[in-house]
Amino acid sequence: MLDIIPDGPLLSPVQAKQLDDEFFLARPLPYFSARIASLLKAQKNPSAPDPDDFQEFYGALGLPSTSQILDYEVGDRQLQVSVDALALRHHAAEALIRFLHAVTVAKQGPGDAPSTWVAIADGPPTLFDVAKQLREVTNSDEHAFWHAFIKTGVNNTAEVREAFATACGWVDRAIQLLTDDELTINAAHNKVKHGLAISARNDVRIDILRGNPPEKDGTIPLSSFQNGNSIPLFDRPMLSYLARPHGKPRQGLEITSLQVDLPIVLAETRMIAVIYAACFHVAALAHFGVADAIAPYPVLHKGPTPEQLLGHSLQGYRATVTTPPDGKTPPRPSGLFFPGVFQSMVIDFENITQAVVVDG
Repeated sequence: MLDIIPDGPLLSPVQAKQLDDEFFLARPLPYFSARIASLLKAQKNPSAPDPDDFQEFYGALGLPSTSQILDYEVGDRQLQVSVDALALRHHAAEALIRFLHAVTVAKQGPGDAPSTWVAIADGPPTLFDVAKQLREVTNSDEHAFWHAFIKTGVNNTAEVREAFATACGWVDRAIQLLTDDELTINAAHNKVKHGLAISARNDVRIDILRGNPPEKDGTIPLSSFQNGNSIPLFDRPMLSYLARPHGKPRQGLEITSLQVDLPIVLAETRMIAVIYAACFHVAALAHFGVADAIAPYPVLHKGPTPEQLLGHSLQGYRATVTTPPDGKTPPRPSGLFFPGVFQSMVIDFENITQAVVVDG
């Protein structure tokens, strides 16, 4: 625990050093790695735990471990893992972008001694401002991110430049996750964080059938979904949320459904976390001057890039709930989002034909 003595309204050099001495002892990559591993483990073994493994928890509640208060179905665990994976990816993205802003953009208040920890804590409250200011600096100074990411002494080889180019792609992806206003992924995180105002489902599948519609007897053969006879759209856990997008003219309420491909979401988290850890090490080394007390510089990856990892996978679906408040602006079109591609499409949930899938 830090014992800092207040010495006026301004941050003194001694206080700034004390704060960053503490902050730069963190180990960000093992932290994110442990969280990724816990979600992968929970996905692999989704059954409810043995109450005997949590006797201290039950004891804190004054209950015997035989109470079985932590019962849940396998599907409940799968949904929890999916929601937490999205939140973890967002956590890593915001950690990276706010840290980069602190070491490349932020300026201390007049009279304050410089402190990276304080720069993060006092950074802009909105992610749009953080991203905008970061882009302005990196666009005007092509070496700003290089010096924040590549540690001193690393030779400027083709391999290092390839790893740097990959890192630039993941910084762009992190900014997109935090600020994109088309699929409003940041809104999804906020709805999870503020009141769990979401609908999480793992019992929905939407396919585009290439063949015939259901038979007159109300059945549809299983083969209609096999051997390339259908195009699966949603076939994984899905998180839906309501949001009003930013920008002008104002839009109305929209409902968006994100598809959660757990291995891909966690792989994205890992790539972003590695870049954060590298930048953290560079700044910590500049602060301490020696590497003895800080987390090591991570192994840099030449891939995958965001484009390679995401491929052509469906990201989500957006639909209009209410029209824009000015009464004249048309609502944004409903449709499907793929990486870098929007396909206008309306899923008509009113005119529904029910059918039973039969083997055949």
